[in-house]
Amino acid sequence: MNIRHTAIRVGAGLLLAALATSAFAAGTVSTTANATLTVMSPDTLTKTQDLVFGTVIRPSSGTNTIALSSTSGTVTVSAGAGNASVVNSTTSQARFNFVAPAATTYTTTQSLTFTQNGLTNVSAAAPTTTTGSLGTVPAGGTQDINVGGQFDISSATTAQNYTGTLTLTVNYN
Repeated sequence: MNIRHTAIRVGAGLLLAALATSAFAAGTVSTTANATLTVMSPDTLTKTQDLVFGTVIRPSSGTNTIALSSTSGTVTVSAGAGNASVVNSTTSQARFNFVAPAATTYTTTQSLTFTQNGLTNVSAAAPTTTTGSLGTVPAGGTQDINVGGQFDISSATTAQNYTGTLTLTVNYN
């Protein structure tokens, strides 16, 4: 045998050994990581009481503001040169029950609209709460939010039943 054949055989042997080594090197590796999750109860907002202004008598002249208190549900006649009055009737501020984990912070937006034309400067009043501070859910995870409203009424306001919608939106963190 000559050197040339020996070199070819040695080279072929080295090549086969390299191929066999790469075949043995094939495979997979893996590791693990921890997984965590916190599940909270769903936040809910439920209307428990409607906004009821009761019955008012429009002024014979001029304009007045009719306001329903978010705190007491009492209707008052204020501002203006008219002589509107409140008839002794059932009134109530709107009440919503907000359920969320204790210490949840939130802000509110509210709007009041009436379907019929005739009332002007209609707006929802700033909300109040019966427990804790507005904007933070107290221990126990439930908070009642009260909302009133106001509008202007004049001698030109049509005498009729007025219906509308009060919308309360809670934006929580």
